[in-house]
This record gives sequence, structure tokens and C-alpha cells, in this order.
Amino acid sequence: MQFSPLAQQHADAPLISYDIKQDHKGYIWFASELDGLQRFDGYELSRWKTLKDTELQSGMANVNQLLVDSQQRIWVSTWGQGVTLLDENRNILLRYHSKAAPALQLPSDRAQSFFEDKQQRVWIGTVEGLRYVQMADQNSLHQVEMLQNVRVWQMTQSANGTLWLATSKGLYSLSEDLTQLQHKALPPLADEDISLNSKEIRTLLLVEEGLWLGTQLGLFFFSFELGQVTHRYAAEFGVINTLFEPEPGQLWLGSGAGLFRIKTTEAQKSPPEHILQTADIRKFFKDQTGVIWVASRNRGIFKMNPLPQNFVAVPFPPKPGMPDNTLRRIYSQNIIGDRIWLGVDHDLLSYDIKQQHWQKHLLPTHRPHNQIQTVTRDHKGQYWAATDLGLFLSEALGQDFSQHTLPETIKQLAGITAIAADPDGSLWLGIWEKGLIKWPKQNPEGQLEYYSITSQPGDAVISILSDQSDSLWVVSRFSGLYQLERSTGLITRYHSGADSLLKLPSDILLCLEKVNEHQFWVCTNQGLFFMDLKQNHSELYQVEQGLPDNRVVAINAQEPGTVWVSTKRGLTELNLESKTFRLFAEKANINPLLLETRALNRTASGQFWLGTAEALYRFLPSQMHDYKFNAHMVISKLKADQTQWLDPQSSVQTPLELPVHTKEISIHFSFLEYYFSDGHQYQYRLSGSEQDWNSIGHQNQISFNRLPPGNYSFEVRNSLEHSEQSTARLYFVIPAPLWQDKRLWLFVSLVALLAVWLIWQIRTRNLHQQNSRLNQLVRQRTTDLEQANLALNQQARTDFLTRLPNRLAFSEQFELLQRQAIRQKSPFTLVLLDIDHFKTINDTYGHDAGDVVLSKVAQTLNQRLRQRDVLARWGGEEFILLLPETSAQGALIICEELRQSLMQLMIEYDHQQISVTATLGIAQLDDVQLELVRWQSAADIALYQGKKTGRNKVVIYQGNAAASS
Repeated sequence: MQFSPLAQQHADAPLISYDIKQDHKGYIWFASELDGLQRFDGYELSRWKTLKDTELQSGMANVNQLLVDSQQRIWVSTWGQGVTLLDENRNILLRYHSKAAPALQLPSDRAQSFFEDKQQRVWIGTVEGLRYVQMADQNSLHQVEMLQNVRVWQMTQSANGTLWLATSKGLYSLSEDLTQLQHKALPPLADEDISLNSKEIRTLLLVEEGLWLGTQLGLFFFSFELGQVTHRYAAEFGVINTLFEPEPGQLWLGSGAGLFRIKTTEAQKSPPEHILQTADIRKFFKDQTGVIWVASRNRGIFKMNPLPQNFVAVPFPPKPGMPDNTLRRIYSQNIIGDRIWLGVDHDLLSYDIKQQHWQKHLLPTHRPHNQIQTVTRDHKGQYWAATDLGLFLSEALGQDFSQHTLPETIKQLAGITAIAADPDGSLWLGIWEKGLIKWPKQNPEGQLEYYSITSQPGDAVISILSDQSDSLWVVSRFSGLYQLERSTGLITRYHSGADSLLKLPSDILLCLEKVNEHQFWVCTNQGLFFMDLKQNHSELYQVEQGLPDNRVVAINAQEPGTVWVSTKRGLTELNLESKTFRLFAEKANINPLLLETRALNRTASGQFWLGTAEALYRFLPSQMHDYKFNAHMVISKLKADQTQWLDPQSSVQTPLELPVHTKEISIHFSFLEYYFSDGHQYQYRLSGSEQDWNSIGHQNQISFNRLPPGNYSFEVRNSLEHSEQSTARLYFVIPAPLWQDKRLWLFVSLVALLAVWLIWQIRTRNLHQQNSRLNQLVRQRTTDLEQANLALNQQARTDFLTRLPNRLAFSEQFELLQRQAIRQKSPFTLVLLDIDHFKTINDTYGHDAGDVVLSKVAQTLNQRLRQRDVLARWGGEEFILLLPETSAQGALIICEELRQSLMQLMIEYDHQQISVTATLGIAQLDDVQLELVRWQSAADIALYQGKKTGRNKVVIYQGNAAASS
């Protein structure tokens, strides 16, 4: 019998508790002196309000008794403040106390007990009398006149309807119709303590033959057949507070001195078994799943595992200087013959399975061993121990381990992490950070062969698997799995990389289990991995497939049809046919966190040995009892941002409405089985978002962020027990924000349209008034802009000095007149004019004089040209002329006149006379369609010829030559 304190798992568990009850959903309720009424869902304790705000004198009411009636309401005794009735939704329905209205008035605010009888009456026992309420009318209290000023400790009802009362004045029977009351006296006791109330009965327990009565003076039995107390149990129990019958023939007594267990069917009474000593026990309670709860006044709440004991513990032998039950780390566990070898902390131990005897083996070293990694037996029957300080040999079982006969090279080895023996006597050794070493046939010279495996810093060989086959398998600490072929020396590495022949889920491995030459099971930190090298096939089992935890620490596949797997969440059995898991370790009071690596072995007889830090456990799979919990799945809490609902109620028709703009939704749930809460695994799905079940392992809550508005259905179930009872549902709706309401948008749209129409009407009237003014203003500004654009356009095409067209304007006029000449097939001539010795003028008279000369020349030329001719300044002292409908000969005449007029021109500047001459080049090309640059080039050639031959002349372009006049 093992009890575990609730406070070890939950720091906020009550320390002073008087009563425990369970409602129809499966929630456990605690009555506590310091914490009031608390609801427990296996993961979290929630305080419940039992007094109205105006009645609270301190932070929490002192709750001492509870009752869950047939209508699923909870009756709560708040010591010194009366009784509170909570409705089905756990809201305060009524308050009964000494200062209430007459119909709800109690004789005392200190209620001691509750009881619901077969007649649908709820009885309230107080320290000053008894009252009852008809379930059909809870608004009226009724009184039993025959019981005044008596403290009622407890009530029960026998099969014939008689009510039995344990009171401060003894045992009473009350007829079903409440008309007959009889006092049943205890027999006189010669040795009774006069300081105690010899009449008071504090508790009673109904059994088939009568009543067990607990008093300050001991345990008594009242026989229905005889109508009297027949005997007193001959033992000292202290003041008995509560009685409990866990099974027929067994009785538990809770007293101020602890828990006493007696067998009531024994003819010769054996001494009671004393458990939970020093605990002041006030109540026993057995829940729907069989867990037995114990409430104590000074040590909190305990619970006991109700499941059959599948595992038998074999404690470690005591170590001098260490307290009992000290946890000890197992570094290695091997079964050789009928003996289990353990490397435990600094010691090497072996356990004789048949003799059930421990033996300690000494290793002669100058300092204690930190890690004894493994023990193996070679072909000669010699035992080898591999440790961090070296290799040690025992030539036979029972002989000491030593290094005396070993070669020097072997003695010098240290940091040995693994060892295996070949049939030929060769030893394989794993050395920390140095890889794999072979000692061939244990040669006396100590010659070694080195293999480059796991030789990088921090890595190590942690396990070597050697048998009759050609392959040696090596498990590394974090570089994967190696296969070494003895015949060829070929090494194949299996790892998590893409280039691995068969990809592993992780390079961090802990163990390897060989099924046959091609099939293996591998412990990884990412799950249970199966590999078939012949079929090039692998399977990975994780939490999603039912594995308790992805961190696998040990495997044994020697049992046909199953694989036993040890994980950080407990021991489990994989059925290879159905691919399903059964969880065992957590249902056997084995702390899963204490399960050790590579510590799961099977003997030839089929018995398994499981290593933990607190003991060895043995079990036979054929005798293992499976267990399905009769528990409900519930949604225990819903949080939407800062809003919270405990035990939220919803349905498809009435979903729970969450606040608008909810950002984060957190849903808490629980499978209401209370001994193995940490072992339960869950799956969920959220309709409206996703339809598939999602596995979340042992996590008992899930959060969703920023779900869009809409209706949702959340489902959660126990992933190992799929049933309607083990599935809970929550329906909720996230309302759309007001700005997303279509009706609001329709109304806003209509209002907006009306406002737009009114504004349009006003604006139209104003616009009509402004339209004429704007039109006039626009016309005026348009005219101004046109004139400005015209001026700008003219300015962009006019030379600022001579006021003649510039190159741009001339190019546009050339294209226009060229198209006209082509269309009319008329002659077309272009002339370039250059002022002779213009640089001399600038150098002699200055640049201002040069500007005056250019302006006068332009004025003179413009005065002597025809209206249709185009004159422009080409650049510097050059001018260009376009003479439409004019041949080269006609142009020669015009140009000669221009040259003569310039010769006669006298320009006065700064009281000085300046004379100028000019040279002109004429071009008339046969192909009129040629570009301006070709015309200008031809005229330039003629001009250059004129300059070259003396200046002040007119030259006509003729191919590559020019003719002057």
C-alpha cells in the first residue's frame, strides 16, 4: 500500500483538509480550512466562492464538510458561517445560517455533517441540533423536535429505512417516518478515561450485519440482529474520526494518530497495520476510478493507487554512510546467466536472480570509479568490467577483479565506455573520444587495432553489439550507428543525413536491439525507430502514434509479438500486430523520470527486469493486468484574453459567446483520472479551422491566436482511450466586430447615400453660381497661358543676340520646306555664311564689338532677303540661309548681292569704323530628301573652299569640288 502526498505534485494543494467529494462529471472537491472550497481536475486547483461578498470576513471561508446530492448540487459547510448550497453551475443558490430568515435558519452556524437519505431529504447536522430539507423545496428547513442541543457527527441509513446518527450523546436510531427515536447505549467500560466523553460517537460505518462505531475510546460494533453493541476491538487507535471499508473484510480507521488497517473477518484479531503515522486523518473517499483519497488535518491530502501490482520492486542493498531509499544512478545493466550486473554510482553490484541475493564486487583502484559502464563474459567464462578508470578482469564468478595479468598497454587504457567479446576471444572496447579499439584474441603482447569511429571531441561508443554474425554494430553518443564487417573491415555509418543508406531520425542514440541479421530497433531522442536493412524500410513511432514520450532510453524486443520500450514518461508495450501502445510504468507507482538508460533486460525464462534510480523492478508480461479508466474527459477552463470561464457549458444550439476582438483563446482540459494525470495523452481538433485530430502528447491545454470571427467546435479526447466518455466538446462563437456587420454596413451605406445626395444638391447650386465666374477666369487664364507659351516657344527658337531663328527653329523650317520642295519638285538651296576674320575683330575691338558686328550683319542680311527665304544664326560668326524654289545659280546671284552689301557696311563702335566681309558656300544636292546634316556638310565644304582660296567670295558645292565666283 503506497500513498502519495498531493502536495508533492501541486504546491497549492490544501494542507488542512476535512472532506473530499466527487461530482457527476468527475471533478474532485476539497473542503479546506485555509483554502476554502477547491475544485481539482488532476492538473490545477481552482478556488470556489461559497460566501456572498457581504459575508466575507477574511479572504476565504473555512470549509469542513461537503455533499454532492442526487441533483448534482453541492452542499458546503462553512464552519462558523452556516451552509451554502451551490447549484448545478456551482453558483450560490441559497445560504442557511443562524441569522437567516426563519425558513432558512440553522440552530448553529457550525454544521458538522450532511446526509441525503432515500426519501430525497438532505440532513444538516450541527453542533446544536439537526435539520433537514426536502429536495423538492430547498427553501424551507425542517426540525426534529426529539433531537435538541445535540451535536450530530455523522448519519447513515440502513436497508429498512432506519436513520442512524452518531452524536455527542451516543448512537441514535430514527424511524423512516421520523416518529420514533431510540438511544443505543455503549456498554459500560471499566477502564474508560473519565476525561473523555464516553458517550460520544464521532463516526459510523454501515455494513451488512450492523454498524462500526468510532469513538474517543476505541472501535465498537453494533449488531442489527442483537440490537446492541456486541464488542470492542482490542486496540488503541486514539480518537477515531472516520471509518472506511475499501473491500469486504477490511476496515480502515482514520484517527489523530494516523491510518489503521484491520481485517474484520479474522477469528483471532491480529494487530492493526499502522500507516501514515502522525497524520490526523479526517476522511476517506474512493472516486469513480478507484483512487482512494485521504484527507488529513495536518499533512494535507494523500491518494493511493488502486491498480493491481504488476511490478515487484527489488531494492538496492544498503550502502554504509547513505540513508535508506537513496537514489542511485545506474550506468549499466546486463543479465549474464542467472545474474544481473549493475554499474551503480561508484560500485559494481550483481544480483543472483535465483538466490535473490546481492553481491558487491571490488575493483582495486587508487580512487573511486565514477562510471562502471558495462560487464561482459568472454568465451572462457571470464568476466570483464569496463570503467572510466580502466579494464578489469575476474577469471571466474566469485573471484576478485584485478589488472595483474593484463598487458601494460591494456592497463594504460582509461575512459572505457563499452565492451563486447567475440567468440574467438577478441575484445572490442569503446574509448572516450578515441573511438573503437580491438584487442585481437586477447594477445599477451597487448597489441591493439584502432578504428576511426566516434573519435571527435565529446563523442563516444556507448554500446557494442557482437554475436556470431560477421557484422559488429556500434552505437555512438551523437554521430549515429556504425556497422563494421569483420571479414573486410568495411565500416558503414547510418545517420540522419541525406547521404545515409537508411536515414535515422536523429544522430543522438542511446541503445540498439537486434531482432535478426537485417532488423533492428533503435533508441533515439526523436522516438522509437525500426529499421529493416534488407527491405530498405524504416518506421518511426512517436507521441502521435501513442508513444508516451519521444525520448526512448531502453528497448527489449525478445518477447514474441511485442516490443517493450522505456521512455522518459514511463514503460510501454508496443503490440506489433495492432501497432498500439499500452502504458504500464506510471500505473505501477514507478516514477518515469527515474527510468535508466539501457536498463531493460529479459531472462531466458521470460522475466523482465527494469532498472530505475530507486530500485530494480521485475515483471512477467504474461501476468500483466491492463486497466481502462472509468473517467470522463472535461473542458475545465476557457480563457479568452482576460475573460475566464471555469467548467464552461455549451452546446451546438447555445454556443459560448466570446468577446469581440478576442486575440488569444486558451482551452484547458483533463481526463478526470487522478493517479496518473501526467501519463495521459491527448488529441484535439478544431472544426472551422481543421478537421484532422492533432496529437499534443501530455499537454493539457491548447491556445489559439487571432481566430477569425465565426462558429467553432473544439473536441479533445484521450489518445489512448477513444470513446464518447473520453471525448469532450466545446462550442463557441467569436462575434464579428461591429464594423464587419452587414446590416450595419447597409444602414451606413443608406445614410451615406442620403448625405451624399444632400451635399450634391447644395454643391450643385453653388457650382452653378460659380460656374460662369470660373469659365470666364479659365478663358482669361487660357489666353494668358497661350500667349506665354507662344512667347516661350518663340524665345526657345530665337537667337537672343541677333533676334534671328536659332538652329532648332531653322531645323524645323528646313524639314517643312524640304517636304514642300519634294512635293512640288522645285529647286532647293542651302547657304552657309561666315564673317571673315571675326576673331581679329574680337581681339582688336573686344567681344562687345563682336556682338555689335553680328547684330548689324544679321540686320543687313535680313533686309536684303526675300520673304520666303529663311535666315538663321548657325553658331558663332556663321549664318545659314535656306532659299526655296531657288537653284544654285539663282542662289549665287542672291549671295553675291549679300556679299556686296556687307562690303559696303561700315559699323561704328566706340568712335571707330569697323568694316566686314564674308565668305558664302552654296549647296544644291540632287537628292532633295537627304537630311539637313548632309546639306550643311556640302555647304560647309564650299565655304571651306572659299576660305581656303582667299575669303570674301561665294562658292558653289559641286560633288567633292567647289566653284567660286
